[in-house]
Amino acid sequence: MIAAAALAAVVAALAWPPAPAAKGVAACTTRSYPGQPVAHTKNVNLKPKYNSFPPTTGTHYYLPARFDIYDFALPQLAVVHNLEHGGVAIQYGSKVAKATVAKIRAWYLKDTNGLVVAPLPELGAKIALTAWNAPPYAKTPPDPGRGWVATCTAFDAAAFTSFLKAHRYKSGERFPKSQLARQR
Repeated sequence: MIAAAALAAVVAALAWPPAPAAKGVAACTTRSYPGQPVAHTKNVNLKPKYNSFPPTTGTHYYLPARFDIYDFALPQLAVVHNLEHGGVAIQYGSKVAKATVAKIRAWYLKDTNGLVVAPLPELGAKIALTAWNAPPYAKTPPDPGRGWVATCTAFDAAAFTSFLKAHRYKSGERFPKSQLARQR
C-alpha cells in the first residue's frame, strides 16, 4: 500500500507535459567552467579547443575587440580578450528575432561600459552572456579563474542585469572601468 502511494506520487511529480514556467522566472541558465590557461596569440585564425561555447577563458587574440555593439559576428579569439579585461559579451544566434535584438540593443544602450554585443550565428535561437572571472593576476602563471555562460531562450532584462552585477569587472587582467568604455 505504501509502495503504491509512493509510486503514484512519483508518477504525479513526473507528469508530462511539464507545467509552464512561472511568470518572472528567468529565461536563462548559467553554467560555470574551469578557467583555461591564459595565452595570447597573433594568429586570428587559430582554433583553440575551448571548454565552453561561446568560449570564456583561455587562448585569445593579443588585441581585444572594441567594447561596442556590432551587427556582424566577431572572432571569438578577440571576444575572449575582452572578457579577460573584465568585460561581458552578449551574443545572439541567427534565429533570434529582430524584435529581441532591438530589446537587447535598448538594454545595452542604458549601460554600455565593458560590454560587447554581437551576433554569433551558431547560437541559433539562443542568446549567450559570457564572462571570465579570476583573481587579479599576481603570479606566473596566473590563476585562470572560471568562465561563465548564461544561455538564454529569450531576452530577460533582470537576468541580464543580474549576470552583469555578478561578473563584470572581475577578471584577472583588470582594467580601469574608464578603459572599458564604448568608443565613439
